[in-house]
Amino acid sequence: MTKTISATILAGSLILSACASATAGDAPKPAAAAGRQCFWAEQVNNWTAADDEKTAYLKVGVKDVYRADLFGPCMDLDTAQSIGVRTRGGGSSICDGMDVELIVGSPLGPQRCQVSKLTKLTPEEIAALPAKLKP
Repeated sequence: MTKTISATILAGSLILSACASATAGDAPKPAAAAGRQCFWAEQVNNWTAADDEKTAYLKVGVKDVYRADLFGPCMDLDTAQSIGVRTRGGGSSICDGMDVELIVGSPLGPQRCQVSKLTKLTPEEIAALPAKLKP
């Protein structure tokens, strides 16, 4: 009986692993899966904001663009003349959303806008951005 259970479990494991490898190979991998992408706050040299006040696009270096999804609306993000980029958590590099916050000037004073997700855009995604959103 033990051999039967072991053989059944082994057969089931082989079938599951074969199915997993077939589907994993067929699915496209997002750009972020290619490797962890990090940068320094000083490398951000331009930015734009979507009208929803919950999304900013950061130009990093010469050609990289990152989409910063915020935890909630950031008042005056879409009308601000400048923003600050501040690292959080004691590190100096920015590798994901939890590492950074945006400081936005508003009539009520500086507002700290927490980033929930940071995604590096591919060259194709950058090209597909509407002109008003390209930083």
